[in-house]
Amino acid sequence: MTDLSWPATRLLSIGKRSGAVRGHLELTQTHLRFRPAGLASKLDGTPFAVQFRHIVGAGTVEDVVGVFKRTRQRLCVTLGDGSEQFFEVSRPVEVAEAVRSRLGGRA
Repeated sequence: MTDLSWPATRLLSIGKRSGAVRGHLELTQTHLRFRPAGLASKLDGTPFAVQFRHIVGAGTVEDVVGVFKRTRQRLCVTLGDGSEQFFEVSRPVEVAEAVRSRLGGRA
C-alpha cells in the first residue's frame, strides 16, 4: 500500500542510448518505487524500488530539452553508490521534499 503516488516518467540512460518509461512514482513507509504503466509495463518497463536507507539525497535538476531548448526541472534521487535516478513529475520540488522528509534529516 502506498502513502503517496504521482504520475511520473523514469528517464533512462544506457551508454549512448536514452529512453523514457511512463508510470507511477510511489512513496511508501520504507521504499521509493517506480511502477511502469500501460504499454510500458508490457514492453520495456522495468520496475524500480529502493529502500530509504540507500537514498543519500533528493532534489531537482534543470535540464534543457527539445527542439526549442526549453528548461525543465526534474526530480533527481541520489543513491548511496553515487548513482542518480531521474524522474519527470508535475511538481518535482514538492516530490523531492516528500522524499527528504521520509529520510529523516539525512538528506
